[in-house]
Amino acid sequence: MAIRFIVFGIGGFLALWISWLSILFVVMDPHDERFLLSLFVAAPLSFVGALMMLYGGGQWGRWAYLWVFVSVPIVVSPVFLLAEAYPALDFLAPKGPGIVLFALPMVGSYLLVRRYYRLRDKQNLRQ
Repeated sequence: MAIRFIVFGIGGFLALWISWLSILFVVMDPHDERFLLSLFVAAPLSFVGALMMLYGGGQWGRWAYLWVFVSVPIVVSPVFLLAEAYPALDFLAPKGPGIVLFALPMVGSYLLVRRYYRLRDKQNLRQ
């Protein structure tokens, strides 16, 4: 179990974040040809990384937990792009108070997904 968590959980986490950063670099500088090929590799790799984290965490088959893993990149990407375009929003960058921005989407989506599965399990027990 520990080896599965280390290999798939942590490996998937690294794959998801590295590929997400590659996608973000392409969006921030679309004229840089170095990152263009990485876009076609990074998009599927981020999905594979999320699946690896699901398996490594022992939640395989509970597909709603994918939202927990991808909620941070979905919320933080626009903030990175806005902070670059509008320097007044620099306080949202991942330093100081902006670090909370990384935690909130994951915590919020985890609570919602956990509630969803708890309600679904109650309905299955009634039937």
